[in-house]
Amino acid sequence: MAARKITNEGFVDEFLTRHEQMSDRPFCWVLGSGASVQSGIPTGSVLVEQWLKELHRLEDFSRSTIEQWATADVLEIPGFEYARAANFYPWVYHRRFRDYKEQGYAFLEKAMEKAEPSFGYSVLAQIMTHTQHKTAITTNFDNLIADALSIYTKTFPLVCGHESLTGYIRANLRRPLVAKIHRDLLLAPLSNPDEIAKLPGEWAAALKKILDRFTPIVIGYGGNDGSLMGFLRDLEPIEGGIFWCYRGEGEVEPNVQDIVEKHKGRLVPILGFDELMLQLQEKLELPILLPQLQSTHDARVANYRKQFETLNASLEKLSETPLAEEVREPVRKAAAAAFERLTTEKDWWAWQLKAYAEPDPDMKEEIFRRGLEEFPKSAQLTGEFAIFMMDVRRDYDEAERLYRRALELDPINAVATGNLAFFMWEARKNYDQAERLFREALQLSPNNVAVLENFAEFLGSRNRIVEGRSVALRAALLLDNIPTRNHAYVAFICWLFDRALGMDGSAALGRLRTVLETGFERSPYAVTFDQSLQTLVPQIPEEERALAQKLADAILDETKVGVLESEPLWKKVKPIPLTTPWPNDFN
Repeated sequence: MAARKITNEGFVDEFLTRHEQMSDRPFCWVLGSGASVQSGIPTGSVLVEQWLKELHRLEDFSRSTIEQWATADVLEIPGFEYARAANFYPWVYHRRFRDYKEQGYAFLEKAMEKAEPSFGYSVLAQIMTHTQHKTAITTNFDNLIADALSIYTKTFPLVCGHESLTGYIRANLRRPLVAKIHRDLLLAPLSNPDEIAKLPGEWAAALKKILDRFTPIVIGYGGNDGSLMGFLRDLEPIEGGIFWCYRGEGEVEPNVQDIVEKHKGRLVPILGFDELMLQLQEKLELPILLPQLQSTHDARVANYRKQFETLNASLEKLSETPLAEEVREPVRKAAAAAFERLTTEKDWWAWQLKAYAEPDPDMKEEIFRRGLEEFPKSAQLTGEFAIFMMDVRRDYDEAERLYRRALELDPINAVATGNLAFFMWEARKNYDQAERLFREALQLSPNNVAVLENFAEFLGSRNRIVEGRSVALRAALLLDNIPTRNHAYVAFICWLFDRALGMDGSAALGRLRTVLETGFERSPYAVTFDQSLQTLVPQIPEEERALAQKLADAILDETKVGVLESEPLWKKVKPIPLTTPWPNDFN
């Protein structure tokens, strides 16, 4: 009886049915080189063709055609047929690199160095992270699965790239598993016939443990090695069968049909890996990742720039001792060289850095204007100039024009939207429009700490304390463990809200003490807490009102931190490390 086929659509329906009704019998993914084609990695057949051409050029002195030259006798590969060359991948690899294994490793590394996970891997990453189908078995050496999990879900899998690591494999794992049965690319990958003729005993035991619980879905694997095929051939029939996906226009090799028939599985014709994953994405109603990817990219770029700016600003300060100054000097030179390279590369950010570094307001304005002449369509530089014109020049008409121009240049930019909201609140006192813009910014980027922080302060100034506290706590829970002015602002506003509501406030105040004692880069602009202090301070206990003003001053001006030590209440505050989780009522 021949192996049975089911339609592509029927398989997708079957996947959903089992996904919903049989959570105790999840699927696992078995991926071969065909799943990596759309990620830019050559298939086994392409590599075989390349190696045969190289061998032909190296060894054929008679100058016959490659078809005439590439025979079983010449290649020393029993049963070799040029028309079926792809089926002899391990033997051709061995023939090409048998005298120098390191050259083979180097070739494979080069072939895979520019590979990027294709669309299908983004879907696979979501499925492996958010469903019970968390396990992937692969004959591939590449890191596409692990890279996709990191890029698209920020999940780090257990990657077993060597048989010595199989002891860490369990049937029930909390996080995704990638089992690389032919080893990782950097761990002496197995390609020679004798290496992949039989599955190592460690892998056989681990795969049996997996397949006792999981139903395999095979994609892009041609069955041209003895290891996995031999294991499947000897394995008792898998409960739930096996789904073997193959390109619909291709032929299914007899050995594959035998495996599928033995395990009472099904052959599934598909267009390709990405196409099948697209169908599963829609069937499982997984989210489209574009907004998340853009937000992550923007945040990463912004963090990189912020860290570079903070590092440069910290290096400008004189050290406390001559020895420390001596150590700092070569770092300053490196920073200056990096700054010069950035300027040479003609980036809008270079103009922003120049403006930040210039202490004279007239020269600073001139730098901004020259930068915008060179980069008139930079929403970021336009927005920074708007802040300067608002906070330093107090030219509100010019500032508003620039804020609106920045938003016009990048209409879906949450920062630009939030900055205009801040302007409408602080400068124009147009509270309705400010709130509308704040909410628009948070729709664009719900986890933007700066927007959440400003919106919380706005709500506090409008005496909407409960709502403001909720927004501030959202911001607090998004902060990392590295002290910044955002940490200081959020902790301070949380403390004000807590005390205005008659709550303890020590969780926020302890973190604020840690941030102030550690130090952070202050804003280069004339930021104030005036409006929120005016509304909230009268509602906190009278004996804490002086402390509130001194805290605000210390957050905005580093020289005012020492003044806090004259406050008896501040002396009693114990620092709380930023690594300490917030109390339960903050969640």
